[in-house]
Amino acid sequence: MELIEIGKAVKLHGFIGQMKINAKFDKDFNLKKIDKMYDEKGTEFAVSRLFQTKDAIVVLLDGVDLEKAKTYINKPFFIDRELVAGKILIEDLKGSAVFFEDNAELGAIEDVQDYGAAEVFFVKTKSNKSLMFPNVKGVIASFDYKEKKLVLNKDKFKEVCDYED
Repeated sequence: MELIEIGKAVKLHGFIGQMKINAKFDKDFNLKKIDKMYDEKGTEFAVSRLFQTKDAIVVLLDGVDLEKAKTYINKPFFIDRELVAGKILIEDLKGSAVFFEDNAELGAIEDVQDYGAAEVFFVKTKSNKSLMFPNVKGVIASFDYKEKKLVLNKDKFKEVCDYED
C-alpha cells in the first residue's frame, strides 16, 4: 500500500477530538471512500466521521480524543493512494521534469499553488530562470506520475506564459 498526504491538521473542531485538515478534493471525489487515515508514523485510524467544509475537511478518528487531537495539530495525515487512483495530485507534480511535446526540456516544477480559478505551476528552467503558468485547458498535454514527467502543448503554453526559447 502506498500512502499519500492529504493535508495537515490545522486546528480542532469542537470538543470531542475532531480535527480540521487542510485537504482539498475535486467536486467529483467521494469522501465516503475514506474509511481509514494514517498519521506520519503509519498508525492506522478508522474514520468515525468525515465531512467537507468550504476550505477543508473535518475528521473524527477512532481512538483520538480531544487531548490526543491537540498533539496532531500541524501534523500531516495520509490515505491510501488507491482511493485517488487516476487523479493527478499536487504532491506528484512537485519535482517533475517539464517537457514540450517535441521532447525539448523546459525545466522542473518547483511548486504548484491552487488559486481557485486555476492551479499555477512554478517552474525552474534549465537556464535557472523562474517562470510560472496557469493550468488552463490545453496547456498540459500529459502527465506520467510514475516517471514524474509533465508534457506541455508549446503553442498553448506560449499563450499563457511570457516565454521565449
